[in-house]
Amino acid sequence: MAIISFWSGTKGETGKTASITAIATFLAVQHNYKILILDTKYNDYSYQDCYWQEDKTISLIHKQDAKTNIASGITGLSKAILSNKTSPEIVTNYTRVVFSENRLEVLYDTDVPKEDYDTYKKVFKDIAKIASRYYDLVFVDIDSNLDKHTIDSLLEVSDIIVPNLSQKIRQINNYIAEKQNNVILQKKLIVPLLGRYDKNSKYTIKNVSRYMKEREKICAIPYNTLFFEACNEGTVDDFFIRFIKINPKDKNAFFIEQVKNAAERIIYKIQELRMRM
Repeated sequence: MAIISFWSGTKGETGKTASITAIATFLAVQHNYKILILDTKYNDYSYQDCYWQEDKTISLIHKQDAKTNIASGITGLSKAILSNKTSPEIVTNYTRVVFSENRLEVLYDTDVPKEDYDTYKKVFKDIAKIASRYYDLVFVDIDSNLDKHTIDSLLEVSDIIVPNLSQKIRQINNYIAEKQNNVILQKKLIVPLLGRYDKNSKYTIKNVSRYMKEREKICAIPYNTLFFEACNEGTVDDFFIRFIKINPKDKNAFFIEQVKNAAERIIYKIQELRMRM
């Protein structure tokens, strides 16, 4: 249905992976979308840490008959794509399941030789396109360390681009300049997002939105102690199941409210895109 790419023009800390995790998990708990998170980072354990408490030496298990293909994760799927042996339905065979019935799955790889990564990063855009024919929402975590060609190819196939920013004026200015000069950003639907947001900073949602001359208030995923602990302990799914219906007076309510707002903004933009077509 839709490819939503989370992207940052800087290699600085923006909380991008945590923001994707929060929004995708919220939607999976609250709705019946089929959701995939595609992680493009090299040998990164972030999503494993978010959802599964296990030893990092444990490798991904291919959910098909192990005899058919010993590779797993993105490596296995990439080999299938390069061999023209894939279809939208086969993507789920290479993922890790957070919630069953395709409600939330993650496609990533760890312990991969650099030469294999250099090969399969060339098909990231193909993976995203194929997956979008099976899943309702494909969230792509674009690694800022990827080469420009690979990043641009992912941005090109995206339906929504979520620029991830911090509350640093230099980074905000860099994004404003990038948007003015980047043709891809100019023609796509954009949902700017402040990660690890501190509501006590003078760079509030309202002030940054005004500074960036955005017609709508930009979104934010606040820093929340319990959530970031869950991201380290493999309990993000439990966190949202616990707090999805929360007392407005609870100290965690602001976090849930902002995650909900960002999730609904993305869904609204997808609906807006469909109306244009």
